Amino acid sequence: MAVWMNEFYDSLVEPERASPRDVALTYARTLYADYERLLSTKAAATSPYYVGLSSEMGSFTHVTKRVVLVADTMLLSDHGIGAVHRLGEQREDLSSPAVPGIGGEQLPSTRIETYLYGLVTNDLVQLGQWLLDAEPLLRSGLVWYGPVFTKGRAGRRDDQSYSEPGPLPSFSDRSIDFVVEHGRAVDLAGTKPLASRVVRPVLEIDLPFIDGLSLADFAQVTREEFDSYRQYRDFMRSRLLELDGALEAVDSQVALERIALSIRDEVNAATAQMSSTSRSRALSRSGAVLGTTSAVLAAVRPEALQGALGFTATIAAGATGLWPTIQAFADTKPKRTQGKWHYVWVLQKKAAR
Repeated sequence: MAVWMNEFYDSLVEPERASPRDVALTYARTLYADYERLLSTKAAATSPYYVGLSSEMGSFTHVTKRVVLVADTMLLSDHGIGAVHRLGEQREDLSSPAVPGIGGEQLPSTRIETYLYGLVTNDLVQLGQWLLDAEPLLRSGLVWYGPVFTKGRAGRRDDQSYSEPGPLPSFSDRSIDFVVEHGRAVDLAGTKPLASRVVRPVLEIDLPFIDGLSLADFAQVTREEFDSYRQYRDFMRSRLLELDGALEAVDSQVALERIALSIRDEVNAATAQMSSTSRSRALSRSGAVLGTTSAVLAAVRPEALQGALGFTATIAAGATGLWPTIQAFADTKPKRTQGKWHYVWVLQKKAAR
């Protein structure tokens, strides 16, 4: 999937990127030949977190930013409500060669079928903009868009007659596990209980650290902080699975709010620690005790503290020289995975700009 998406985005020229409508049409035309194979891959996937959703186009950003937090891969499709946009004409050669038979050779026959095919969507421009904004997610294999394709009645050309291809009919959508409407997911498949327990609640709980963030920024951070993102995804799954059967209970909203509060409390506690690192130089200038700065660094950059302690032990540095060493290490050390909260911290920093 990721290989195909990288090839698609690499093939886009600047004039196409400048037109979201052209991006959407090019994506659908390019995907058409591989669509059945990709759907078969989804059907055969063993991961309980490879999920297909159908959503109103206006909810694409909301759905994407939340479901990516819990899913391995998300197949996103819109409901197919709206106009049918013609993509092209498909030709199939069903001609047969001459073959020997009883009483003489059977003459060859000519038969070519032609049909129109198209994409059903409500808004090509909005779809194309989503494809551009979510590019890092599609390149990473976290998300892909499943178009609703439709084709017309085949026209035929043979030895005796010719008929025009028929018009494009209505669509059928068969690739989804959940229908998302008004921020709620309705489970259609009923075969992925783990996915249902994480996808349905994550769409409803309040997650302020992504609400103020554009999809483009969210996608960029998720790709750049991929290791930290995966750790946070595991954390979200574990918390949401704690809901167990509460989603079907009378007090489901109470259970959802309880888990939302738990997540927000942990997010706030962790990001408060991380925010303090931005004040490290101020702490140093004000003469903050070593224990305080070390505690902050141990919580946020444990490898920095370990490296600094190892270095200072060899030169028997005192407390007055330890913090500058730690700070220098933190400033110059190549970026590493910071744990699950680093991902949230970067998202919050982006949202606060």
